[in-house]
Amino acid sequence: MDALSNISQISFTQIILPFLVALTSTLVILPYVIKVARDKKLFDIPNERKIHTALIPRFGGFAIFFGLIVSVLMFMDSFGSFSFFYLFTAIIILFSIGIIDDVKGMRAMDKFYVQILAAFIVAYGGFRLESLYGLFGIYELPIGVQYILTTLIIVGVTNAYNLIDGIDGLAGGIGLINFVVLGMIFLHLNNLSFAIISFVFAGSILGFLTFNFQPAKIFMGDAGSLIVGFSMISIGIYAINNNEIVSNMRYVTNINIIIGSIVFLPVIDTLRVFFLRLIHKKSPFTPDKNHIHHILLNQGLNHRNSSLMLYAANILIIIMGFILKDISIDKSFVNLFYLSH
Repeated sequence: MDALSNISQISFTQIILPFLVALTSTLVILPYVIKVARDKKLFDIPNERKIHTALIPRFGGFAIFFGLIVSVLMFMDSFGSFSFFYLFTAIIILFSIGIIDDVKGMRAMDKFYVQILAAFIVAYGGFRLESLYGLFGIYELPIGVQYILTTLIIVGVTNAYNLIDGIDGLAGGIGLINFVVLGMIFLHLNNLSFAIISFVFAGSILGFLTFNFQPAKIFMGDAGSLIVGFSMISIGIYAINNNEIVSNMRYVTNINIIIGSIVFLPVIDTLRVFFLRLIHKKSPFTPDKNHIHHILLNQGLNHRNSSLMLYAANILIIIMGFILKDISIDKSFVNLFYLSH
């Protein structure tokens, strides 16, 4: 990709400064968030479903949101696209229900309905899959299918990301890696506004991660995992829609594969766990300790090493996405697929 050459063409204030502002704002606010949470006894209470045994505050999402908003407000002129209005509206809605859930709890179905609303908002604002770009021979989608498919993907990935937030540093580290990659993708696409927002998210998450890596002083909570997972997939879909589509029918659109690699780890782990629950005749939403981070802990790894191993796996999958992004597909294979069905 040409992201590195594009970086050399932009100024410090255009991208590095918003990143640093988000990072610094999050670092500054976090000690106060931890103190207030401890004073108000707002802890993530240990139980049989949780791994930790200590009383840890769960309001890291507030600090991530704070760093994001401070940087966005300071560099408002960088976000000229009206699409940002829809994205930030959805983020604020999800942050609000996340805080409610972190403070006093919230029914899972109520959170699910709000996630659908937020997904519809960004889909309406242009963050929706308008085509499958030749996957299974399918190109432009009917408008109704665009909304349904986009909502399913956004809500699914948002919850998959939420489910990997099970050990110190894991969700934050995966989020940091993925937003840096998204920022590089948008630099390649010459979309400076979305490159900035991607790096702003990375800055906020990095600030949080300094307090969340083992031993964690604070957890992300639903307020954090919801806005991070939701924004990651929404921005990824926007990247797909703004990619220059290869006109030759023999090639897969390269950005699609990279975005898929970004969300692959949490999604495949969630699908694997759901499958295991179903074959044991349990509800796929029944909590258990079968996620990949649980498996690593059971093998004797601590939180730090488990997170580092999954960071490496996530990076490896993304590298594979970059390697496979220009893979060619012979049209005769596509035709053969349809003839066989």
